[in-house]
Amino acid sequence: MGNFQYEEIKQTTDLLIIGGGIAGLTAAVAAKELNPLADILIVEKQTAGYSGKANKGGGVLQYFDLEHTTPETFAEYHAHSVGCYLGNQNLMKKYVSMNNYMLDKLEEWGVKVPKKRIPTGPMTYMVGVDLDITVQVRRTAEKMGVKILDKVTISDLLTDGEKISGAVGYSILDGTFYTFAAKAVILATGSQNYRVAPMWSSGRGDGIAAAYRAGAQMRNPEFGNFAQLYKVKSNQEVVFGENVMYNALGENITKNFRRFMEADISSTAVREWYEQMSAGKGPIYLHPEESENTKSEEMMFYAWERPYGLPFWKANFEKAKAVDKDCEIVAGLVGEQSPVKVDEHMETSIQGMYAAGDVSYCGSTAPGAVPAPPGRNRGSGILNAVFAGILSAESAVKYIQNTSEPELDPAMIEQCKQFAYAPLTRESGILAKEVINEIQKIVCPMENMVYMNQYRLNIALRKLENIKDMAKQMKADDFHGLLSCHEAEAMILCAEMQLKAASMRKESRGWFLREDYPQMDNEQWLKWIVVKNVNGEMVFDTEDVPIEQWDVQPPKF
Repeated sequence: MGNFQYEEIKQTTDLLIIGGGIAGLTAAVAAKELNPLADILIVEKQTAGYSGKANKGGGVLQYFDLEHTTPETFAEYHAHSVGCYLGNQNLMKKYVSMNNYMLDKLEEWGVKVPKKRIPTGPMTYMVGVDLDITVQVRRTAEKMGVKILDKVTISDLLTDGEKISGAVGYSILDGTFYTFAAKAVILATGSQNYRVAPMWSSGRGDGIAAAYRAGAQMRNPEFGNFAQLYKVKSNQEVVFGENVMYNALGENITKNFRRFMEADISSTAVREWYEQMSAGKGPIYLHPEESENTKSEEMMFYAWERPYGLPFWKANFEKAKAVDKDCEIVAGLVGEQSPVKVDEHMETSIQGMYAAGDVSYCGSTAPGAVPAPPGRNRGSGILNAVFAGILSAESAVKYIQNTSEPELDPAMIEQCKQFAYAPLTRESGILAKEVINEIQKIVCPMENMVYMNQYRLNIALRKLENIKDMAKQMKADDFHGLLSCHEAEAMILCAEMQLKAASMRKESRGWFLREDYPQMDNEQWLKWIVVKNVNGEMVFDTEDVPIEQWDVQPPKF
């Protein structure tokens, strides 16, 4: 396809939203409610309403009983037990205080939110929603006049000095090249999940990479190492299985790292799995009958009326049940890197560009020392996306009211176009899947990403340098292959940020575990790590956590 021809289309809009998952759709609807006359366009590389992760998983929302739990009490618990003093307590309190408002809004937008609540941990509950949640919000967006362009991937963002001016991309069906001029942009492209776990693999990190290339700062990239327990034979994710873990000798190993039920899996469960396997005491098994939360996996199917997702869940369960007789489990990477840096109004370091949902969860500092949702709080994934979508819409609508039409730089557009189509122009080379396979060999081992030490991190970084050379030879045979090439490039970029930031943080805190630095160090590492693109070089710095401005202090303060 070296001599391919493509059509070129230019569109202008007030607000460009990149990504049609729950964060992007929420932002679009919220923006339309604030300014019905605003021209709003969602661009989605697959199909808005069916993309993202909200419609692929357990379908639960976090719920707080605000009559008995205050935003302050939950923020205090979270700071001590989950975020470990790196979390933005202002944002956490605002998130909790908006809980009922967000659930009411989802119902207004067509989502059925059942009244039954199931406790999940200290002060938290979850409520089930059906997997058509994003479809319902898309329908609402379209009724309100939001324009949606599917099957078009954004390959790069456009800037005018320090301000956003739009984006460029191409159709994954026929290669049509699109230029979008926009007064403001909301990035809602999801996290980096390294294409490993099926339920989460739609997070490809290409929005993170585009933001980085455009000059947007990143923050907290090291907290992109969420892992789960999986049944070995079926690869089915196990929820709450960390509470009933046994080794091959029949010893209860949960007692080694957990004294009581907690809200969700901790990295200490992964560390225990790794240490037991390393000591020759594996395989590791579950005894699901010992816990109310694990003895009946079918409970979650019928806890709420969810006819849209029920056939999917039942089919998966029956398939797993047929092969998982002994409940052998393995720890497996999910990822959930979400580093685009935003302030409390969801604005990035590029003026006029905002980021919502899993693309910027850790970058917002709201969760602290824990990866993006579920972030040890079941149901916080979808609800955080709604939260950030609403905040980003409020900020973007205010911004476009006083912003003139952007000026686009033809030279920048041409450069982006050449970059976008480069893999198609190569006469020979390697396929993206070969590069992706090599990246996964680095990021998947638990000892590289979850329970780390400097020796293993150094080896991983050296291997990654070799993969960067491989990537320069990637060749695409069609536009879907072209998309895979750019997703592979995003995986390399995100892995480099993550491994280098992990190497830099010399302590253990929250989810983040260093075998060679096992203690939390508030004296040296009460800091956020910030990453900048300086003339093509990845530059790392730190930012002091403004802990003195918040209510909850570490023990030494």
